[in-house]
Amino acid sequence: MPRKPETNFTNGIHRYLPVAVYRMKNHNEYVGGIPDVWYSGNHRDLWVEYKYIPISKPRTPVIPDLSLKQLHWIKSRQAEGRNVWVIVGYKPGGVIIDDIDDMERGVGPANFLARTLTRQELARELESFCQKETPE
Repeated sequence: MPRKPETNFTNGIHRYLPVAVYRMKNHNEYVGGIPDVWYSGNHRDLWVEYKYIPISKPRTPVIPDLSLKQLHWIKSRQAEGRNVWVIVGYKPGGVIIDDIDDMERGVGPANFLARTLTRQELARELESFCQKETPE
């Protein structure tokens, strides 16, 4: 059975992620809304929900296709001070969305293109976030 584009995108990022960053794929048939992957490093952990859109260049605002359960889970964890991102992938790369307003209202096409990172750059961002000490 062929893999979904979202899985291929996520694996494309993980290929560049060092083993020092622990990652756990989440799938729970009984509890909905939990993000796809939990990452843990020396200094922080991070929950990431991956979405993939089959386009090469957005022409309208990109709104991640989050279910109500996913949105509720993300809002609740962020309110607790947890680190939660949505990474929207597409052909050229992906965009990190950590702001709940952008998750709900979307990111305009020009802003989305300007924020696009390659899979390798996304892996570096994940590593940096989890492994580096936060500034005081």
